Amino acid sequence: MASIQGAESHYMDDDFTADDMNQPLLNFEEIKAMLYRQRYIFLLVVPIALLLGFIVTMLMTPIYEATAKVQIEADTNSIVDQDGDVLQQVRGAEFNRFMAGKLAILRSSKTAEAVANELNLFGSNEFLEVMNVEAALEPAIGETLAQTRQKQVLSVLNENLVVDTDTGSNVANVIFQSPDAEVSKRVVNAFAEGLITANIAQRFETASYAREFLEKEIANAKELLEDSERASIEYARNSQIIDASDGISTQEGESSPKSITTANLVQGNSDLAAARTARVLAEQRWRQAQRTSLMNLPEVQSSPAIQNLQAQAAQNQAQITELSRRYKPGHPAFKEARANSGEIDAQINRLARDIRNSIESEYRTAASQEQALAQQVEGFKSETLEEQNRRVELNLLAREVDTNRAQYDALLERYKNVSTASDVVTNNITIIDEANSALQVAPRWPINMAIALLAGLGLAAGLAFLRETWNNTVGSTDDVQRKLSLPVLGVTPIVEMDQTLLAELGDPKSVLSEAYSSIRSSLDFSTRDGAPKSVLVTSAQASEGKSTTAVALAQNFGRMGKKVLLVDADLRSPSLHTYTNSKNNAGFVAVSTGQAVLADNVISDDRMQFDLLPSGPIPPNPVEILAAENIERFLREVAHGYDHVVFDGPPVMGLADAPQISRVTAGTVFVAQAGGAATSVLQNAVERLRQAGARISGAVLSRFDSESRGYGHNYGYHYDYGSSRASEA
Repeated sequence: MASIQGAESHYMDDDFTADDMNQPLLNFEEIKAMLYRQRYIFLLVVPIALLLGFIVTMLMTPIYEATAKVQIEADTNSIVDQDGDVLQQVRGAEFNRFMAGKLAILRSSKTAEAVANELNLFGSNEFLEVMNVEAALEPAIGETLAQTRQKQVLSVLNENLVVDTDTGSNVANVIFQSPDAEVSKRVVNAFAEGLITANIAQRFETASYAREFLEKEIANAKELLEDSERASIEYARNSQIIDASDGISTQEGESSPKSITTANLVQGNSDLAAARTARVLAEQRWRQAQRTSLMNLPEVQSSPAIQNLQAQAAQNQAQITELSRRYKPGHPAFKEARANSGEIDAQINRLARDIRNSIESEYRTAASQEQALAQQVEGFKSETLEEQNRRVELNLLAREVDTNRAQYDALLERYKNVSTASDVVTNNITIIDEANSALQVAPRWPINMAIALLAGLGLAAGLAFLRETWNNTVGSTDDVQRKLSLPVLGVTPIVEMDQTLLAELGDPKSVLSEAYSSIRSSLDFSTRDGAPKSVLVTSAQASEGKSTTAVALAQNFGRMGKKVLLVDADLRSPSLHTYTNSKNNAGFVAVSTGQAVLADNVISDDRMQFDLLPSGPIPPNPVEILAAENIERFLREVAHGYDHVVFDGPPVMGLADAPQISRVTAGTVFVAQAGGAATSVLQNAVERLRQAGARISGAVLSRFDSESRGYGHNYGYHYDYGSSRASEA
């Protein structure tokens, strides 16, 4: 009994619960299978999408695009030195902003209006009709009908105009699109010419505006200059400050006086210095005259009058000497001569004293003049200091006059330059390539059909995903693992059996036999001690292949030399006796209740490699017969005679039979038909078994058609490998 009911470690289920969800997020094999299963959706939706794309493209209005190229030279605003070397140019980000500003002229309403007037687009509704725009029938509020239609024309022009330029390039592409090739060509060329015209007009208007602005500024500056000059003169008049610098030429390096007071002070200082010098000289002469004898004074000795008198005295002395030799002292001639000599000496002394007195007089006069000039200079100093205090405000007014005059002169110079430049307005925009033809750019067949194809594929994929989502069944082993959280023991294909089930299973190279051999091999690894000694085969509901699986497992265990007992435990709808064409007179019901002996009710057949215990007549109380105590007692009775006991149990849903049996058996095999019961039903069945304490060894996916599910022959196990090789041989 221990060998059948032993508490085998159910490690396959444990390992699966640890790793069952370790699946890749994107399973390409599943995606490929899904696409194959939903291939009819793609085969229906994609051609319809392509057909619709073809029809829509055929119904689309052709669009023609004309392109004109214009070159825009930058306004350098260069700084040029005296030698004509360029020191600064417009480049980089500044150039990009410059280009953007010039191209904005193209998108302006003035340029659009000029183009419309040139092409006479306002004169009729022909342009709007060509552009497939319905002309307004009623005017907008506050406008006339003509104004409303003009706005429509301008709006259409701007909406279909495209300006394309590369960063850093001075060449721009002017593009216009319309349903008429000739209209596109004419309009784009008109826009290119309008850009040049608008640019010239803008530059002329800018120069005119600058000239008018400068005229106003010059008038204001002139008025300020005049007012400041008047204020300066009025203050000088009121303050008695007379400018003495005008008209006075000075030697190099000398500055002229600013006023009469300053001039008087300067002249007084000069005169005082001269007077002081004269006084010093006169004083020195007088001091020297006082220290020198009268006749030794240089002035006396150098006096012509004294020298003449001395000459007369010498002559008179010579005459006296001559007379003294001829006459006696009392002679009248001698007396007369001596009298003349005394008179001459008296004159000499008188003249000498007069000279010394003149030296003293010169000294006194010089000293008096020096004193008078010093007093006068002191008066000039006081007047100058007072004037300097009054001149502070005058200097402020004078600086204001100088500032206003400099501003006035600068504005005059700027006005002269602007007036000269405005006479010659240069154009820096050139058309380098006119639009000679227009190319059809829409509809674009390749792009439209590609979009239709992508839309069809996307819609088909969405529908396929919805169908897969709504298909609430188990269709693959991945579904079994993901939805039921069970390890997959194997899959059984749909086969066309040319013989009975036992005969088909008896052929080791048959597809069905190979499939169940793989399932039995998986059971060998479901516990650490090998395949469970007692196995319950059940399913969620009837007709999912559980009975076939039970027979096949018993057959495979028997082929390995094991002693196997297959028990038909489906007491409500027994079917195993039909596989052996035997009668269901007695069996499991009688044996489990002690009414019969096992050996008398077991069916053995040479075609089978196992013993079969049919259910016997359907009892009125299957739940009581399949109670855990009865199953345990039954397993103890057969433990010594069989290596494995396989129960073909009833379905799980709606019945308590299978959960009761699963509590006792060492393993449970859950059979799920591919595309059979709903996932929720299968999940509920598995949950009921787990709540009953069942040791679920794994699940078998039955009646799996790998080709119809999109997996091909290589899905799972290639069960016909051996037979294929034999047929090839």
